[in-house]
Order: sequence, then C-alpha cells, then structure tokens
Amino acid sequence: MFACLIAGQLPNTNFIRIDETQFLCNVAVVADTHHLVVFTTEPFPDGFGGAIYFNWPNPAPSWQYLGFITNEKPSAIFKISQLKSGSNPSSAPAFGGAAEAAVGSSAQQPQLGVSVTSLSELAQMTTVNDNRSLNVASNVQFVQGMLENLYNYLTSFAVTQQEMTPCGDSWVKIGHLNGWYERFKSRMTNDPDFWKK
Repeated sequence: MFACLIAGQLPNTNFIRIDETQFLCNVAVVADTHHLVVFTTEPFPDGFGGAIYFNWPNPAPSWQYLGFITNEKPSAIFKISQLKSGSNPSSAPAFGGAAEAAVGSSAQQPQLGVSVTSLSELAQMTTVNDNRSLNVASNVQFVQGMLENLYNYLTSFAVTQQEMTPCGDSWVKIGHLNGWYERFKSRMTNDPDFWKK
C-alpha cells in the first residue's frame, strides 16, 4: 500500500501492517541522506490519508511527524537530515515494541511509519519542520527587535567630533556600529542559527 524512495536506492515497499491503521518499515538511511519520498500505491478510503512518521533511534525510539499523503497528494518529499539527532520527538502513535519486532529492527535501524488517519486530524497536525520554522521566525523577530532597540539606544547618545568633550571614556564610531548591525542582520537572515556555531 506504501513505498519509500531514497536517492540511489531501489524503492522500498516492505511495509508491514502493524494493526488496522499503522504500517511500518525499516529504511536504509546513509550518512549523506537528506530527503526521502513516500508514496501510496493504492488509494486511501474516502476521507482518510496517511500521517508519515520517521524514527531515528537515539538510542531509544524517537518518532517524529513529517507530514502526510492523501489521494489528492499521493506522494511527498520529506527532509530528514536534521532529524538524525532525534532531538524533536513528536507525540506520534506508538510504533514500538511488537511493531519493531515485526520488521526485525535492530537497535539503530531508522524506520518509517504510516498511520492511516482522517483528513480532519491530518489538517490539525504540525510537523517537526513547521515547529522549527515557527521557532526560527520568532527567534529572528526577537533578535532583530533587540538589535534595533540597542542600536536606537546607542545612537541616541551620538555626538559629532566637535561636540565631544575630553573624558576618560572610550568612544566607538557610530559607523562601526552601523556596519556590525548590518552584517549581523544579514547573517541572521541567511542562517538564523549562525550564532550557535
């Protein structure tokens, strides 16, 4: 009923039915795998679709919701490269225990799960990437607001060279602050996580 495709590999159709609504298969993910494609080979019942979950054991199972497929969208490409750490576990269905034994999972074998779910439930689900996008957007908004506040505060004290009076304080040219501010905004736009590196 389902298949998975990873670049450079044959399609994987080895999904095992775990129960009435859940299907599971092991996937051969290699270190440089960034995306996988999931598609249905048969139509879903009316009003239903498939919620797609990925498990990268680290060391315990860590199921993460990737997205969905439906009769109107029978295939989808999912980015999995950022999921390998297993740091964003989802409230996914329990594809565990007997399910893992059914597909012969090893302790470190990545797995793909499909849960047949109503379209109304699928519409309410949030993917790991959606959560990351929301966090990135709010981080960028916060940092840009903080930078603008700092910039406005410091420039409110700006004086010309003629207005400067001798004192023991250090001075920074406002041009240097402008340059730093523009570089920081640019880097934040290109890679919101650059400051973590």
